Amino acid sequence: MATVILPFCLAGCNAEKSGKSKTESVEKESKTESGEVTASSRELKLAVVCEPVGDKNKSWIECLVYEYNKSHPDVPITIMPFGEAYASTDIPMAQLTVAIAGDDPPDLILLRNIENRLDALAFQGYLEDLTPYAQKSETVHLEDYYQKVLECGRKEGILVTIPKSFQIDTIITSKNYYGDTAWTYPQLLDYCNAHPNSRFYLNTRPDMLLASLLRESIDYFFDEDQGKCYFDTEEFRAFLEYLGSYTTWGSRTFDPIDPEDDASAFREGKVLAMHYFVSYLFDLKDLRLDFGDAANFVGFPNKGGRPVHRIVLSSSFSPIVITSTSRNKEGAFRFLEWYLDLDEDPMMQHDFLNLCANRKKMEEKIEMALAGQGGVGNGEPDVTKEDIEALNALLDGLEPMPDDNDPLYKIVFAETKPYFSGDKTLDEVIDVIQSRATLYLQEK
Repeated sequence: MATVILPFCLAGCNAEKSGKSKTESVEKESKTESGEVTASSRELKLAVVCEPVGDKNKSWIECLVYEYNKSHPDVPITIMPFGEAYASTDIPMAQLTVAIAGDDPPDLILLRNIENRLDALAFQGYLEDLTPYAQKSETVHLEDYYQKVLECGRKEGILVTIPKSFQIDTIITSKNYYGDTAWTYPQLLDYCNAHPNSRFYLNTRPDMLLASLLRESIDYFFDEDQGKCYFDTEEFRAFLEYLGSYTTWGSRTFDPIDPEDDASAFREGKVLAMHYFVSYLFDLKDLRLDFGDAANFVGFPNKGGRPVHRIVLSSSFSPIVITSTSRNKEGAFRFLEWYLDLDEDPMMQHDFLNLCANRKKMEEKIEMALAGQGGVGNGEPDVTKEDIEALNALLDGLEPMPDDNDPLYKIVFAETKPYFSGDKTLDEVIDVIQSRATLYLQEK
């Protein structure tokens, strides 16, 4: 199947005349003898949550649907919006789950804005297993994907989404100060203590430091298989003591740094590390332009002594799932096949350089970027071979992101607040954290 290139969707979909659309005029409900709706007999409904739909200027998802409907008029898609644009997703999500279980459920759900609800939807049994459909597909071959990225789409033992693109969440240090490509918590603290007049991140709030570091390395301090946790160890104690030094009652004071000067502060060692996202190939070029050869991808602390960089599914192309209650699952997967083959963002006109979950497509993007054909520059290379070497190192260290709602992380985050505010001692909060975490693992 040839790669789909969207020509001029933004202008086209905004120029569409008002009135009854093709989608609204399609009312087919042909069924097989078993009562199942066939792939070519029923329009599809795509649920979106808190998306800006219905405005004069069409949104990203409206342009996407417009393009699909142009090429697939036999099974068009209508958008089912839940909630106001950019509002809280709590009430709209409740409404969506009612609709999924109702008489007229959506066939597909765009996970933009609700990526963190994927686990809950899967746990409730609302999502379809895509493996059987992929096994029959002529265009979707699961073996072509980065398996660690594909693993992020597996929930409750089934493949509920096939990621199209992804981001890499990591930490960078300066090679001039810390040149290793991995670290444990003791190594991180040794690095910090060797530079007492430097701050770890530009942001010095201890709860923000805890959130950035521990949320993505919480598995460092527990063993789920053995039902044990290690929040009473010297490693964790030293980590909290270091964070405590950033509190209002702590020992650290810093000269102010203009956020606009973060690159120079990083190069000069005033800032020891930076939380960094790689979403596009040209992010590697931007990093090189800002920091020269100094940037070092060290990733998040782990016990294994190897780099760990986290996969984030929220990106320019959000994941899409099929509901288990869909009345046209074959038609829904047909849309997914088309979506996974897209190479452009319908709003941007060019999106060649996003990180693609499909390894073969990623290799094609890299070749285009090296040749300056990524649509970003003027024929000059969008990346260098050194950038691609850095990317390959990141890809080798990919691991799924821990769950945002991980109970152990929530316990630690909640119980450390009294320590950071000066209301409880370090011993007191560690005892509570260890006790609550142990009880949780035992009950689990």
